Order: sequence, then structure tokens, then C-alpha cells
Amino acid sequence: MPWVKSNLVCVAVVIVLQTQIAQAQGDLLDADGIADAIVSMTSRVWTGPRTPAPVPAARPGSASQSMGSPYALLRVHADPGVSRGSMRIALSALEQARSRLDAMGWPWPISDGDLGGGPDLDLYLSSALPPDGYSDGMAIWSYFDRASTFAVVSPATPDGKLEACATAAYAEALLMSIDPGEARTWRRATAAWMTWELTGRFGCEDALPRQQAEPYRSWVAGAAGDGAGGALLLSYLSARHDAVPGQFVRDVWGLASQRTWEGVGLRADPDLWSAIETAVDRSGDRLVDNIEELAVLRWFVGRGDPADAVVAFLERDAMVPISREMKRLPTRVIASQPLSTFGSAYLIMDAGTWGDERRLRAWLRGEYGVRWSFVALQLDDRGHEIRRIAAPHSDTTPRAYLPIELDDATQTLLFVVTNLANGLPDADEADVSERAFELIVDRSDD
Repeated sequence: MPWVKSNLVCVAVVIVLQTQIAQAQGDLLDADGIADAIVSMTSRVWTGPRTPAPVPAARPGSASQSMGSPYALLRVHADPGVSRGSMRIALSALEQARSRLDAMGWPWPISDGDLGGGPDLDLYLSSALPPDGYSDGMAIWSYFDRASTFAVVSPATPDGKLEACATAAYAEALLMSIDPGEARTWRRATAAWMTWELTGRFGCEDALPRQQAEPYRSWVAGAAGDGAGGALLLSYLSARHDAVPGQFVRDVWGLASQRTWEGVGLRADPDLWSAIETAVDRSGDRLVDNIEELAVLRWFVGRGDPADAVVAFLERDAMVPISREMKRLPTRVIASQPLSTFGSAYLIMDAGTWGDERRLRAWLRGEYGVRWSFVALQLDDRGHEIRRIAAPHSDTTPRAYLPIELDDATQTLLFVVTNLANGLPDADEADVSERAFELIVDRSDD
């Protein structure tokens, strides 16, 4: 196609002429300028959402001690007064984490250009910065958006928690390096999940009991521990969709990676929520069904004999609370706490309330603007599930109805209400889908 070649030649000639003119005028058009010119004439302008790149942070200058790994590109720096024993614990945690992550297929953080005195990933046991993963700046030589990063852990961390805290900090630095455009809450949730996979603890602060104690919270942007409570969601998705252990979470992070070629800020779409929804859809499943199933599973933590692996590993201190206990028929309950996106409420009724009744009716009336999940479970005297019925997810009219046929062995009726929002949330934005509801339970007319 000669005309295409002619157009490209014309573009090249124009750029050469512009360069010569700019040089003659003392306004040098450098290689980046030429690249921008080519992109502006050959690529569609990105009109999707953007997010700021992580702000570069100065590395702790007070960390005068150093200890490197003989096995991997890993180094621990520490403030004066930190014991060599603590440094060895932190370095061993990094070595173990890196070894396991290699086996799971996770990439290495991008090189920091010897900013820590060598090519290693650097972890600082220092009080100069709050514990977190930090950016040195964007790596402009990488095809995808990548950042040079380092990690900080408090020097006051007890040795008994240092393995988990060093692992979580390393994971946050790794995730920021992999996708600096992803929300910090997603990094926190994923780092807590990775720490669980690697050490058996959900991150440094173990935010899951608080996430369970406040089930009205959303899973990521409003999750406990500045997002770390979202690790329970990732644990559930991993258990449900992994072909090999850890593959699902690793692959959705890879799916969300992208390259920002032009403009200010980083391209923010696809983000991890859209990557997860796409991956779940491709499996033949639906994300909203996963959210509903997890909402039910959360109830069984610390109650009865959980058969699900995601429920079994949590302790009794991670039980979700009862939102309301209904003690008469008919009854009408108005939620005392609105539900954030994907947040849930748990309402119960004991067998003594319905007596000899064999049929009940239940209505959910939610506020407009979101979809609702409404599930009723019948539990026996040990708290085990006997039956379950779920209403179709509400659409434009936020109402749902459940006819309930009571089993003779049912001792407790559990209602689980979940806010399904009206589309995917955005972990970079405030939740605008918080809604309240009311629940009505009555005898059947039959």
C-alpha cells in the first residue's frame, strides 16, 4: 500500500524539519518530544479515568545498619539500636517470601537503580517513615507502568510479629512496583492475602476480625485496616477459582497492568475490580453470585462446623454479629446501619417465635439506586444449614420476596441482606452506594 508508506515518510520528514527548526531556535525537541509527536498523530487520545502516580518518597537516611541476603537480591537496613537478631528475622522473612512467590509465579520488583546501595529490594526497619511500601518514582524504561519501590517496617515491631510485618511490607512494595496505578486499598488487601498464604497471618495488623465485626463495610475501599480486611474476599475468590494455588489473584493483577503513553497521571482502567469481574465471567460464574455466597459463608465463622476451607481458617473472634433478633410475628425491622457496597447484615428468628407455623413470608424493601441480595437459611440446633432460598437479585425496583417452607428440624431462621451496588465499585473513589433497608416477616395466608 504505497500511500501508507508515503504518509509515514511525510510524518518523518515533518518531525525532522520540526527538530531542525527547534534546534535553530534554541528550543530542542528531544527524543521524548519526538515520541509524543508520533503518539499524538497515530494514537487515539485516552479518555478513560486516570489516577496519580505514587508520590516518590525519600529513603530513610537514619538507617545506618545493613544486612544483605546471600541468596537473593534482598537487603535489610535498620536504624541505630535495632538488634542484628531482628534484622536477621526480617531478612529471613524476605528470603522465604521471595522463594515462595517465585514458585507461585509472581514477578520480581523492578530494579531501583542502586538507590539502596545496590540492585537489591530494600526493606528499612526505621521510624523515619510510617510502615508501608513506597515509591522512588516511575520507571520510564519499562513497557508497562512500573515503579521503583522500597518497604518500611517499624523498628518497634516485636520479633514475634516481624516475619508477618516484613512479608506484608515486601508484598506492598512488590505490588506497587507491578502496578503503581492500582489503589492503595487493593495493595493492602492483596498484601494481607499474600502474607496469609506465606506465613499464616493476615498481614501485620490482622484486620480480618474487625472486617468481620463490621460486616456493613465494603470489601476494599472501605475495608478495615485501610483495605487489608479485603483479604477475606481474595481468599474466597482464590479458593473458588484457582487452578493452582494463588493463580487467580496473580493473574488478575497481571490483567490489570497497563501502559500510560500520554497525558498526566496513570491510566486507571482496567482496575482490579474490572479484572476480577472479567476473570470470573470467563469461568462461567458471576461476581455478584460470588459476593452473595461469601456473605452467607461469613456467618459460619466460629459457628457450628464449617465445611468450607475459607471459613475454617478463621478464629472464633472473627464472628459476624447479629444485626437484629426478631421476636414476634409479624415483625418489621429497619436497618440501624446502612450497608456499603457489598456489605451485609444478618438478622435471625428463633423457632419459638413462629411456633406451630409451617410457612412464613419475608419481604425486603431497600433504598433505591442499588441492587439487593436477599437470602434465607434454615439452621438446625447445632447451627448447621438445612435449607436455603435466595430471591432473584433486585433490579430497578429494590424489593424482594421469599416464601419460606419451614423444616421440622429448623431451630433458627437466618436472613442475609447484601448491598450489590449498581455496577462495579471504584477503589479510588468514595463509596456513593451506601443504602439502608427494611425487612418484614409475617405468617403465610395459607
